[in-house]
Amino acid sequence: MKPDSEGMTMKTYAVAAALAAATLLSACATTAPTESQIASCRQMESDMGVADRHDHSEMKGQGRNPMNLSHDRCRQILRQSK
Repeated sequence: MKPDSEGMTMKTYAVAAALAAATLLSACATTAPTESQIASCRQMESDMGVADRHDHSEMKGQGRNPMNLSHDRCRQILRQSK
């Protein structure tokens, strides 16, 4: 692969983008939940539970859907709040 005009390859850009995304996502996991987030998660849990739903997109390797991601985050918030 030839370097671009600034001397960086596309692979370097991809690694940099992946590291940036991981850093931003890790901030979500390490940030303490607010009282409103805890209340929202408790409401969701009482209304519909926080279990993962059947997701064909994830099974096909297309990533997780927003509902499953929010359920994951609520499970994490509820664990931290106990």
